[in-house]
Order: sequence, then C-alpha cells, then structure tokens
Amino acid sequence: MAIEETLGLLLNSAILGLASGTIYGVIALGFVLLYRVGKIVNIAVGDMVLIGAYLILFFSELGLVADPFLNLLVGLGLALVATVILALLTERFLIRPLYGQSILSLIMMTVALALILRGVTIVRWGTALKIFPGQHEVFPPVPLEIGFIKLPLVMVWSIAGAAVVFGFFLYIFRRTLFGFAMRAVSLEPEAAATHGISIRKIYKYSWIIAYMAAVLGGLIMGVINGLTVNISVIGLTRALPAALIGGIDSPGGAILGGILLGLIEHSIGTYLNPFIPGIREIMPFIILLIVLVFRPYGLFGTVRIERV
Repeated sequence: MAIEETLGLLLNSAILGLASGTIYGVIALGFVLLYRVGKIVNIAVGDMVLIGAYLILFFSELGLVADPFLNLLVGLGLALVATVILALLTERFLIRPLYGQSILSLIMMTVALALILRGVTIVRWGTALKIFPGQHEVFPPVPLEIGFIKLPLVMVWSIAGAAVVFGFFLYIFRRTLFGFAMRAVSLEPEAAATHGISIRKIYKYSWIIAYMAAVLGGLIMGVINGLTVNISVIGLTRALPAALIGGIDSPGGAILGGILLGLIEHSIGTYLNPFIPGIREIMPFIILLIVLVFRPYGLFGTVRIERV
C-alpha cells in the first residue's frame, strides 16, 4: 500500500507539473513571438494575461447565454476580439513610434504598458478575489480519480486545452505563410521587405497572437487560482524563465521549457520545500541560472557567433 501511495504521489506531482508547465509555455509564447519578430523583450506579458482574464470575466458576467459552459465560451470569444483591438492599438500607438530606437526604449515602453494594463484592471475591477460566472458548474471542484491517482479536474482540462493551443500555434509558425514570413523577418528583415513581405503587418499579427495567447493563459489561471491582480506575476516569475530556458527565439523551446519548469517545480521543488521553506518559489530562477551557465541561448535557442 505504501508503494502505491508513493507512486500515486509521484504521478500526481508529475501531472500537476505538466499542467502548470503547459500554462507557463502558453504564456511564454508571448515573449518568444515578439522577441523573434521585433527583438522586443515584453515585460508586460503578465499584465496582458491579467487583462485577458478580466475581459473574460466582464463578458461572461453579461450572461449572454444561459448555459454556463457556453456562456464562458462566449466570454472567451468576445475577450479574444477585444484583445485583437487592444493589440492593434498597442502596436500602433505605443510600439510603432519606437521602431528603430534602442532596445532599452522598447523595453521601457513594455514596462509602461504593464503599468497601464494593471492600473486599468485595478480601477475597473478592484483587487478582491473573483471567479468566473458558473465556474464551479463548468469545472466541478472534485478530483478525477484513476486508481490511486487523484487530480483536480481543472488541471486535466488545462492540459488538454494547452495541447490544443500549442498545436494551433505551432501549425501557424511552421505550416502557414505567416510562419514563413515571420521567420524571414526575424532573420533578415531588409531582405524580407525586398521580397514583398510587409514587416508592419508581421508586427501587427505578432502582437495579436501574443495577446491571444495571454487571454488563453488568463482563462486557465483564473479557473485554477481565481481572479486577482496577482495573476500578473506569472509573467516574470514563470513565463519569462520558461522562455529563456527553452530559448527566447524558439516557440517549441518555450513550450518544452515551460513543461520542464513545471515538472521540476512540482517534483523537486515540492519535495525540498518542507526542508528549505520558499525554495519552490525560487526554483524557476535556480533552473534558469543552471541552464544559462551551460547554454546561454537556452536549450533550443539559436546560437549566434559574432566575430570581431
């Protein structure tokens, strides 16, 4: 019996780590995509997740559909539409004027964007904990039991949802004209422009996809932890390390980096936390430092050799 319990705990930790890692990977796509196209280190990605989650809440609270599941889907769809508009405004009025300026200027603008999104969220919805309407009916707070394994049902849904999101984005990156154009712009923007690729459109689409990924991450985070302004911390504490571990210019690396981070956090981090309190919270940065010492460009990032 003791062996079964131990095995159950290990499997629980592994699956919880996989679920958390997929969430980190989805949000890390926002870092990777914008860096790959425009060399922008997007500090605002956590706050994009925050505003995305609260937009889903806003549209869900309208109660446009009686069925709780469909109502949440409608809220998600309308939130995605709203963030497309927000992405276009962000690119046009905040980022485009700084193209050609120093990287530091772009980074500071993403910091300003983060503060704007967080401020709007606090002013409109406050700081009290909220949940999506009908959330407990859509995601019942009962574990899924498979033998001696007990898993929160929402984690199972998050793994399935993240797998669909990953498949969709990887298909876009690798099998569509946009994906080829994005790679061309990231490697040689001048050459891509001479071949008729609109760099401005690629930048727009990149921001749209980054916001959409943030909304999907916000849905999962809101269902698991509830809605508070603390959702935004996942950007710098989990998604950015995941992107750097996998390779900040590799979409596939972001996914694998997030999964690796989640697995180690929920296995080694959870095991060591009773002996070293708080180590689970800093585990992502410990892993990041170890990886960057041996692989400065991440596990799957592009290695650049500069000759002097």
